[in-house]
Amino acid sequence: MYRLIATDLDGTLLDPDRNISKANAESIKKAMSRGMHFVIATGRPIEGILHIAGQLDLVRPGQYAIGFNGAVVYELNPLRQICSCSITGAQVKEMAVMAEKLKVNYHAFSTTRGLLASKPNQWTDVEMTLNKIGCTWIDFSTIPDDEEFQKFMFCGSAEEVQGIMDDVAVYRNDFTVTRSAFCFLEVLNKQANKGNGLKLLCETIGIDKSETVSFGDELNDISMIEYAGLGVAMANAVPEVKKAADLITESNTEDGLAKVLDRIIADQS
Repeated sequence: MYRLIATDLDGTLLDPDRNISKANAESIKKAMSRGMHFVIATGRPIEGILHIAGQLDLVRPGQYAIGFNGAVVYELNPLRQICSCSITGAQVKEMAVMAEKLKVNYHAFSTTRGLLASKPNQWTDVEMTLNKIGCTWIDFSTIPDDEEFQKFMFCGSAEEVQGIMDDVAVYRNDFTVTRSAFCFLEVLNKQANKGNGLKLLCETIGIDKSETVSFGDELNDISMIEYAGLGVAMANAVPEVKKAADLITESNTEDGLAKVLDRIIADQS
């Protein structure tokens, strides 16, 4: 029996206009009425999570979310961090030097100051618009070495991000490096990924991995697709996610999440 459903947002739960379809919303409501936990698992900060969670009536006791690609796990009401892992200001400064060398834009999320960037750019604008947040423009060389950060993000066009993949690979031994969207390449604490966030949440609330279902479409979803009892890839998922999944459903424009969730609910009724 499945007791927890975890899903990515963009490309999975949300349509290309970043809306939740009526079918998806109704299926989620049914699942919750049967006592299932519905967990948003995303690279977004808590502000971006709460915007979507509010639409689904998830901001209630006993509901949770995974943010910053697994760097933080939240209980939504009362809002609190269950667990978190971070990178240091010294590490972020070194990554900023790398980004300058590679001639790509960048920004980072401080645990105390929120979104920080060195200069206005279209990719940080995407981050701000997506999550309905502001940004502080700073000289990254002034960041204290011991300041804590959830993640650092190299930003650019799809071609620019693809072009720096080999250069940024030097971080893979000591950090989690993942592509969360066409324009973002993220560097996080080595322990930070959606799969580990889901594992920590399940251990905290007493749910076995066999009782979980996860949905995703991008590379940063693979760890939770692999961890869950049932890992589901969207039809629009990248090939690596489809390979890791137990099941491939319809795309995010065809209510793929709702179709699987409805079958699960029917089977468990």
